[in-house]
Amino acid sequence: MKIAIIGGGVAGLTAGIYAQKNGFESEIHERHTIVGGQCTGWYRKHFLLDNCVHWLTGTNPEKDIYKVWCDVGVLGDGIEIIQHESFMRIELGDTSIDFWYDLDHLRADLLALSPDDKDEIENFIKIVNAYRAVAMPALKPMEQHNLLDYWRLIKKMRRLGPIHRKYSKISINDYAARFKHPLLQKLITSYMPKSYNIASLFYVFGTFVDGNGALPRGGSLGMIERMKQKYESLGGKIITNHEAEKIDISFHKARAIHFKNGDTVTADYIICACDTDITFNHLIGKGLMDKFFLEHYHKHKEHPLYSSFNCYFAVDEVCQMPSTTISFECAPYTVHNDTHASVFVKNFDYEPSFSPEGKSVLQTMLVQYEDDFDYWKQLYETDHAAYKAEKMRIAGEIMERIAARFPELAGKLSILDVVTPMTYYRFCGAYKGAYMSFILTPYAPKATHRGILPGIRNLYLAGQWLQPPGGLPNAAVTGRFAIQRICKRAHIKFRD
Repeated sequence: MKIAIIGGGVAGLTAGIYAQKNGFESEIHERHTIVGGQCTGWYRKHFLLDNCVHWLTGTNPEKDIYKVWCDVGVLGDGIEIIQHESFMRIELGDTSIDFWYDLDHLRADLLALSPDDKDEIENFIKIVNAYRAVAMPALKPMEQHNLLDYWRLIKKMRRLGPIHRKYSKISINDYAARFKHPLLQKLITSYMPKSYNIASLFYVFGTFVDGNGALPRGGSLGMIERMKQKYESLGGKIITNHEAEKIDISFHKARAIHFKNGDTVTADYIICACDTDITFNHLIGKGLMDKFFLEHYHKHKEHPLYSSFNCYFAVDEVCQMPSTTISFECAPYTVHNDTHASVFVKNFDYEPSFSPEGKSVLQTMLVQYEDDFDYWKQLYETDHAAYKAEKMRIAGEIMERIAARFPELAGKLSILDVVTPMTYYRFCGAYKGAYMSFILTPYAPKATHRGILPGIRNLYLAGQWLQPPGGLPNAAVTGRFAIQRICKRAHIKFRD
């Protein structure tokens, strides 16, 4: 039996690997020149610019998702894991605070910074510690769980459940207001959009301190190369520069995939592992959009989106900036309609292969929203020269502010590349330029999609959009789930 997979990102590659392991003939059709989707990087002037993996959920061997990453070649024997001591450093005026991997260290620093916030700090540490128990169902889809599976999951999560229900209804911004010290408020609001529920941030922090959010050596391209090699070693076929245009559906069955170059491919099963906006708006039509996607795409208050504006800078020396992400205050600068007075900068010196010998590469990231995407898209399409000029203007101002904060870098920085939300849209087909899925807000409960559309027997979905807030682990598990669902329909026992 043959499985055709549309999209060669993490979800598509994962689906392909498990398809081959279970005796299917599979092929991946990717619109781009390379596989990887949004888990990608590229070279500029001999510097590798990594645009995805800053931490990876699933590096703790005790978690189910770790097994999935090992199955697909991302983790396992011989692959080094990098665990930073600090998740990020936040600066405000002359004071700073690190979010340490060691919770006792973090607690001591927070209390020393603001004794007046003692009660909130103690509660914060307690909650972060509780979120270490999050058990992401990664080995099989929920509808295939039996009673024993449910009991084990409930046992793992029983203490966290009441905490999560409470804090999933509170925004990051509202939670931060509980602290008196402005630096603690900034610690809470700096990393994720303020409209997210605070439970999402607790999940990130809990993942980090649990050792489940470290970095595999080689970054995004290293991950994807290992997945590609794994898939091809199992006999899988990858076809790049092959953009799907339409899927024929009749009598409740997907019959064929038509490609822009005129090719037609038939298969027993088709997996759409691309952006679901492409699936519904181009491949199968909006009329097949079910209740889950209708609500998520059209209720913007409950399910907003975000992207980012990223700049990459070469440093003409080995940068002495700490190996962590630093947020520092700076002179105001404007991006679209917003004024910003801080910079979020990351030093990649923990990956010396990313830079020529004796040099370093830095990345800055600025959160962008749907109206920002609309601005960049319109500018790109109506005045491309102005689009390029505006990117460089902003990058130049950010570079000046890095040099002001780190005077030792003055005259040693140069712009390598600039990424806007339009970049994600152009190269990855990302809806509204979003590199993550829908934001988890306090206004709607989290929901996941089963990857099956009513009335189509052999069409399956995979990818981060099925399990908000998305990200690489959700892409991987939905790729696995798609093959498990196919195996069940085909009466085949699934094999890891």
